[in-house]
Amino acid sequence: MTMKTPDIYTGEFAELRVGLCQVETEEWAVESNFDRTLKALEEAASENAELAITPECVFQGYPIGNGPEFAQRLRYTADSIDGPRIGKVREKACEIGLNIILGFAERNGGQLHNTSIWVSSRGEIVDLYRKVHCRDFETIGVGGYYTPGEKFTVHPLRVGEQTFQIGSMICFDREIPESVRTLRALGAQLVTCPLATDTSNMSQSPDLDNEMITRCRAAENEVFIAVVNHSRRFNGGSFVVGPSGEIVCQLGPDPEVRVISLPVGGVAEKFHGNPSGWMGWGYRRKGVYLSSESEVLVRSERH
Repeated sequence: MTMKTPDIYTGEFAELRVGLCQVETEEWAVESNFDRTLKALEEAASENAELAITPECVFQGYPIGNGPEFAQRLRYTADSIDGPRIGKVREKACEIGLNIILGFAERNGGQLHNTSIWVSSRGEIVDLYRKVHCRDFETIGVGGYYTPGEKFTVHPLRVGEQTFQIGSMICFDREIPESVRTLRALGAQLVTCPLATDTSNMSQSPDLDNEMITRCRAAENEVFIAVVNHSRRFNGGSFVVGPSGEIVCQLGPDPEVRVISLPVGGVAEKFHGNPSGWMGWGYRRKGVYLSSESEVLVRSERH
C-alpha cells in the first residue's frame, strides 16, 4: 500500500526530544503546583528532553470564576516575568539544560494575560506569547479578566547542528484556523500548545471535539502540534499529532512526564520542502482571499 502522505518516521530525519509534562494541579494551590512543575521539568531533563511543555496557567491550576474576589485572587497569584517563580524557572532551565514552554497567568502592570513563556536552556527568555483568542469567560470586559495578545511568533531552536522552527499557541487558539495558519506562514514546524480543558481518548471516543480539530490544524498546515494538559484538575490526555494529522501519542489521566522523539526535520524536508505537495501550500492565492474578505466587510458595513 502506497502512503498518501510523506513518510517521515522510517527515514533518518533530524529529531527533537519533546517532554510532555502533564502536571497534577489543584485550583489556587500555587506553591504545590509550582513544586510539581519543577519536578516534572527535572524528570523531562533526566530523560534527555530538549524541549519541555507544561499545561496552561500551570501554577494557578487554571482557576475559573468571576466577581471582584476572584479577580483580586487571580491578580494576587499571577506572575510577572521578572517575579520570583519565573526567575526560579529560568534558573532551573539553565541548571538542567532544558528549553521550557511554560503556561502561566501573567501580571503585566495593570493587565492580566494568559501566557506561555519560552525559556531557553541558558535561562534566557526567547519568547513571550499571550493567548490571542480568548473565550468570553476569559476576556476582560466580557466575562473574564485576561487581555488577549496581539501577535503570533516563531523562533528557531538550535540543538547541536540542527535548527527547528517552533511556534506557540494556547488551548482555544486551536479552534481558530488562522492561529496555526499564521504560525505555518511564519515557518513553524512544531507548534506547542499548553492546555486546560477535558480531553477525549482519541483511540476510543467517537466524540473527538477539540482533538479532531487539532488533527485538522496539524494536517492542513503540515506541522507537529504538541498539546499538554493538567492532570487531576482536568483529565489529562495530553497528546501529539503529526503533519499528516496522525496520532503520535496520547497520555492517560494520571500525572506523567513522557519524552518522545519527533522527526521534526522531516517536516521541513518532506512537507514544507515541497510547497506544491500534499496540502498544496504553494497553490494558495492570498490576493483572492484578502480581496474577498474585504468585499464581505464592505457589504456588511453598507447594511
